[in-house]
Amino acid sequence: MAKTIGDAVGGQLTTLEEQRQIWPQALHEDAIWEGPMFEKPVQFIGRAAVGRFFELLLSVVPRFSTKVVGYYPTAEKDTIIIESHGGGPTKDGGQYTQRYFSIITNRDGLAFRMREYCNPFQTYKAFGKAHWETSTEAIMRELNAPWPVSQAADPITLPPTLAA
Repeated sequence: MAKTIGDAVGGQLTTLEEQRQIWPQALHEDAIWEGPMFEKPVQFIGRAAVGRFFELLLSVVPRFSTKVVGYYPTAEKDTIIIESHGGGPTKDGGQYTQRYFSIITNRDGLAFRMREYCNPFQTYKAFGKAHWETSTEAIMRELNAPWPVSQAADPITLPPTLAA
């Protein structure tokens, strides 16, 4: 059975290698992960960039897991809102604790767009603000693909939410 985004962030403890096997099956080629709450909002475009972002998370919180505590369908059949609590011990002996509100849209049965609202200060505390910002900026600069990835050879106009 194919893996889903639930296998990646659905509360099961996994290794980085296991996660690397999940992402190609769970993430749409045009996947977008957005973190609008950070002082410098982040947006990862394309399966490779989103996968690298998940690797950043696991490099700091190697036993990261989440628990969904609320599930809310929307008028759009492929979009849901979830509330979850996540975190785990950090590699330096600290603890990452986060509460997420995520809007997740699937396309072709795969995670397409994930917009997560969370407390950025919990992230800065666990990751170190400078490490978070330099790492996320590097991912966006080096791996973000033209959107949509699946049509990158064609001239495109970015939707207004992505063009800013």
